[in-house]
Amino acid sequence: MPKNNALADPPASGGDDACAPEPVVRLEAVTLRLRERRILPGTDWTIRPGERWAVLGPNGAGKTTLVRALTGEVPVVCGRLRPAEPLRLRSQSALVSFERGRRLLLRAEAHARGRDFAGDPDPGLRVEDLLPPERSGAREAAAGAGLGIERLRGRRIAELSTGELRRLQIALALAAAPRLLILDEPCEGLDAEAREALAAQLGERLPRECALVWVTHRPGELPAGITHLLAVREGRVVFQGRADGEAWARLGEMLAPPAARPTRPPCGAGGGRTGEVRIALRGVRVMHRGATVFEDFSWTVRAGEHWAVLGPNGSGKSTLLRLVTGEHPQAYANRIEVLGARLGGGRTLREHRRDIGWVSAELHLGYSAAATARDVVLSGRFDSIGLYRRVPEEGCAAACRLLAELGARELAERPFLQLSAGEQRLVLLARALVKPPRILILDEPCQGLDPLHRRRFLDAVDRFAAAGRATVICVAHEEGDLPGCITHRLRLVRPAGGPTRVGVEGERRRAIPD
Repeated sequence: MPKNNALADPPASGGDDACAPEPVVRLEAVTLRLRERRILPGTDWTIRPGERWAVLGPNGAGKTTLVRALTGEVPVVCGRLRPAEPLRLRSQSALVSFERGRRLLLRAEAHARGRDFAGDPDPGLRVEDLLPPERSGAREAAAGAGLGIERLRGRRIAELSTGELRRLQIALALAAAPRLLILDEPCEGLDAEAREALAAQLGERLPRECALVWVTHRPGELPAGITHLLAVREGRVVFQGRADGEAWARLGEMLAPPAARPTRPPCGAGGGRTGEVRIALRGVRVMHRGATVFEDFSWTVRAGEHWAVLGPNGSGKSTLLRLVTGEHPQAYANRIEVLGARLGGGRTLREHRRDIGWVSAELHLGYSAAATARDVVLSGRFDSIGLYRRVPEEGCAAACRLLAELGARELAERPFLQLSAGEQRLVLLARALVKPPRILILDEPCQGLDPLHRRRFLDAVDRFAAAGRATVICVAHEEGDLPGCITHRLRLVRPAGGPTRVGVEGERRRAIPD
């Protein structure tokens, strides 16, 4: 199933455990604790130098908890973890994950607040501040990781897109030269070119002695050279062994995608007169650090249209969406109309967003309020991070119905921050739909979703679009992450040193050729 660049062959073990290299980490009859829950009872797992493991399983199965145990971050309540010293576990491993990305952003925010409190107009934590010292081998490794880190050196962490933040994490992990490299959904947020670069760099730069653990919902993203498989379901390890043809066949049923969705469900007219303008950008110009992102950019979205916004990392997709939602400060210096009202025309930002629902990785990373999943859904009624108002009983019932439509009703009373990243993303979709909105903006909404939850997510979007009230705008890197209701495509391409160029395709079911 893996199809990318091959990894280096692991060191030979001689086929006998007595002659095998000393394990990097070993779990012996381990049971783990995740807050008040005990999961993965009686788990045995040995990782030796040079082994390349793929960890697979659906959302909420326990994959991330399991790999965090390898770094000493999750308590062991039964059994034995070797090495037992948390400091040694942390020092020998490097972990790239959604939660680590959230921590990095929180660190940048804390840095900015501290400098501001001290009266220092600090521009914020930059990529340069995180890179190893100049003229060091680690610095050269990070810069040469093939992920474009040198181009980001002067950028602030808070300004990075999801894909850029993930590339930075991966480059820093490779530069640390760990004995154990753990990549938890490393390709989420990366375009095809960046995914290929990651696989190539692992094949070229990952030392033969370094063990690799790659967690993913998408087996097709695995690099060639995977030596072992481990599958997790419902909080238990259900399979582990060498990655031969028989092993892949045994996992076939678990990994098989659900039945295909209809190619294109019936769509309404978007809740307005046919042809009514919903979004209009006219001659927009956006600059960033002296570079032109958009120059004389125009785009019109009408009722009955549902758009996919496509393009590589750094092409301006998220910037475009932030212009529409009013989050980008330069939106107010341009001619932008949304639902018949011009940005900066006297309405408050809250009034502007009243009829807009959105899901994005930035919202996901920034949503750190202590609340139940149901309260997170209800917060979408007020566009708040956290719920600070009483909601009538019928509103609470509507939130639970939305979760049930997504196959996530059982999450309603659970703390949001204790859910898996994929489960959190489903809750945030329900949050976007709870108003309900007239414009639904989805910025890479399927990040972290397994095939079953991805289908439920996209089916819910298609049903919402078919009801005919809302316009859907979706950013995605994969065709399979687009809802079936899409009628038009906008492709953004940003040449080096120049503004974004635009390609438009309407009423067709194929991607625009590059």
